[in-house]
Amino acid sequence: MGTKEKLGFWVRVGGLVLLFLFARTSYGRTSRWQITSVAVSPDARLVALVAEKDSTSLIYTVAVDTGDAKRLTAAKDGKETSPTFSPDGKRILFAYEPGDHTRSRIVIVNVDRPDVHQWFPSTLTNLSPVFSPDNQTIVFSRADVYGSYSPVAQPHPHGWSFFASNLDGTNVRQLTTERFYMASRPSISPDGKNMVVVTEGLETEQQIAIYSITTPGPPLRTFRPHVPKEISRKHPIFAYPNYLPDGSILFMAANKYVEYDVYRLNPDTGAIEKLTDQNGYATELKVSGDGKIAAFLKWHRNWKGVTDPEPYLLDLENHKLTRLKVSGLN
Repeated sequence: MGTKEKLGFWVRVGGLVLLFLFARTSYGRTSRWQITSVAVSPDARLVALVAEKDSTSLIYTVAVDTGDAKRLTAAKDGKETSPTFSPDGKRILFAYEPGDHTRSRIVIVNVDRPDVHQWFPSTLTNLSPVFSPDNQTIVFSRADVYGSYSPVAQPHPHGWSFFASNLDGTNVRQLTTERFYMASRPSISPDGKNMVVVTEGLETEQQIAIYSITTPGPPLRTFRPHVPKEISRKHPIFAYPNYLPDGSILFMAANKYVEYDVYRLNPDTGAIEKLTDQNGYATELKVSGDGKIAAFLKWHRNWKGVTDPEPYLLDLENHKLTRLKVSGLN
């Protein structure tokens, strides 16, 4: 598909989801906090979420059994984004853009005390960090272009590449050779050798791609699964890939109503299993380290006509979906 055809398709899709994009940018002008991201601890007892208001976003930890929220750091401004738990559940890794709008850097925080350790300052913007299963490596992304090719979409980063580093920020090495127009947050395989991401280029379709962490280069494998009532057979939409402990991949895909349901992909056979039904507009799928629970946000229209994203927990064994009631955001 050529660039013009692709842009035309995304303009049509953008018209369907413009309400949500507008609501997300305008909602922050109110006095209420909006939850924009979630992560689950390895034992699924704790959820980390990002709450956004005006130009500030802060990370809270929430006890699943009580719903009580507690601030993770003492930051008073800036943007804390993309939290992820360490394999032992004792630390949280995230990206932080200070209030002075200097470049985003990676930060590690102990969950049980506000002991902030900045990974390293950089002249480049570092985003979407994740731990490797052995807790020795950080994988993260960088983008070198900011803008929009669509008249209905908000400007956002392009030119994505992925990198890895030792936990202390040394031995930074590039993992991918492409510069992606769009790329998801990475997820690391249980053996720590590969990562899975959703990627897209201006001349290439969205795909679920597996890359080596030990040997940089082109993808080892790619997938473009077809889901029931998919938004387009030629131009499917995938999002938020997550490795599970058994090597299967959890992801979201859009149907023709722009509803995002959760699916499980067997990379050996290509078979997929649908785990949710009629989620509506949903985002930010993350899975616990033990592979038993996934969390994501469901967006709902409220009486003002804007959307209230709420966190939900999905039991991956029995497919039970439960809303996580959160209190204490302030």
